[in-house]
Amino acid sequence: MQLSDWFNFSGRIKRDTVMVKTIDQHEVTKQVRGSFNWLAGIFTWFYALFSVKYRTRGFARKVAGPFVFLWLINLLTVNILSDFSYGVLTILEFVWFGLMFDTWFEKQLEVNGYHVQAAAAEDFE
Repeated sequence: MQLSDWFNFSGRIKRDTVMVKTIDQHEVTKQVRGSFNWLAGIFTWFYALFSVKYRTRGFARKVAGPFVFLWLINLLTVNILSDFSYGVLTILEFVWFGLMFDTWFEKQLEVNGYHVQAAAAEDFE
């Protein structure tokens, strides 16, 4: 994942999607939500690491990049910013992870060989 993918809000997934891949004659499906991911906003990288739903090769490592970035920003600004400013920064981080988490997941699924299942995507409307 490139740095530009971290902040690509205009390319963010906005509709629920089903991604499929055939492995050993079996079709494997993963559902990608097109809404705000509250648990990802709260738990950040740990949600990718421990959630069975988001378990796919390379995803936890991919989300570790933005998580380390947030950790460094927090480490550098905790003593510089006022309590109010630091609180605003924390809320912005929460919103960023919550908005972008499922988009990062979809991009990783594409890297892993999944593709959009067109018929199932229409079922969510």
